[in-house]
Amino acid sequence: MESRMKRTPPLQLALVLGLLSAGFGAGTWLSGVRSPSSGAGEGPRESALRISEAYQAISQQVAPSVVSVTAYKWTESRRGRRRRQLQQGSGVIVREDGIMVTNNHVVRDPETLEVADEFDVLLADGRVLRARVRGTDAETDLAILDILGDGFDVSPFAPDEPAVGEWVLAMGNPFGYGMTVTTGVVSGKGRTDLQIAIYEDFLQTDAAINPGNSGGPLVNLYGEIVGINTAIGTRASGSQGIGFAIPSHMVRMVLEGILADGHMRRGFLGILTRDNAQSRFGYDGESRVAVESVTDDSPAKSAGFQRGDVILAIKGEEILLRNELMHMIAGIEPGTPIVIDVWRDGRELRVPVTLAERPPLD
Repeated sequence: MESRMKRTPPLQLALVLGLLSAGFGAGTWLSGVRSPSSGAGEGPRESALRISEAYQAISQQVAPSVVSVTAYKWTESRRGRRRRQLQQGSGVIVREDGIMVTNNHVVRDPETLEVADEFDVLLADGRVLRARVRGTDAETDLAILDILGDGFDVSPFAPDEPAVGEWVLAMGNPFGYGMTVTTGVVSGKGRTDLQIAIYEDFLQTDAAINPGNSGGPLVNLYGEIVGINTAIGTRASGSQGIGFAIPSHMVRMVLEGILADGHMRRGFLGILTRDNAQSRFGYDGESRVAVESVTDDSPAKSAGFQRGDVILAIKGEEILLRNELMHMIAGIEPGTPIVIDVWRDGRELRVPVTLAERPPLD
């Protein structure tokens, strides 16, 4: 079945221009007109209705690909074997053969962190189908499931990263209520050090993300996936206007890796770093990435890395922050020989090293 989504002329610009030409917020509400008109002189109410209709259209187009996921565990008791529900979350179908994306924490037992035994997937058309795990990646909090069935609608990934300020819709199944849509904007990009995952490059949005929304898509005005809803930026239990989504470029990378190898293959160097080089070790350059420790029996140990080394560049590409280092090393094929530029005791060195494969967390 073909994707229901086809890229069409941008709605966002047309809607904004419609609001500006109507003097939205500065004029007087027109009365007596139920449906929006097209053409010059469109009033504020009609412009607002056109925005409403645009959101409705996007929601209706994407909704068939959004699913509810329920994870179960089989337990033994005196009364026999029974199936116990662990938790519910959301997901989105991205391939016509039933491949879907959700969060790693959705498919695991929250107490033992083991992958659940069974999964039921509720589709928008009312079907409840069994799914199996194709692979998980705890380091990005993503999981790939395979729904057992056919006749699936899908949503595509956006070809480009969203811009800050771009309008988005968060879709999912919060609190088990069923399909829910919230709207907002991309508030920020490249959010790190949130302690949500090992590899972090989150989109921040003010579209409400609530418990149960995890794994659902964050989509743009073309109906394309720009991220996977993952976490709420609050110490309270509900949304307070700060939510985080894994960007689509990272989701695609994990999806392709798991489908190819059953797990994510990442390069591994074997150093622990901190962004504190400029305040320690007598270094006054631009990089902030200082080596705090070196893992035994690692490529870094074999190559002679030391505590206090400052990472300057990898394969000739400048490194300024720890997060840049982590993502670059992870993206290099294990077994690849590379050269890392290092500052040590006032001298710049070029250190050759061959990366190993990063051991998975799960």
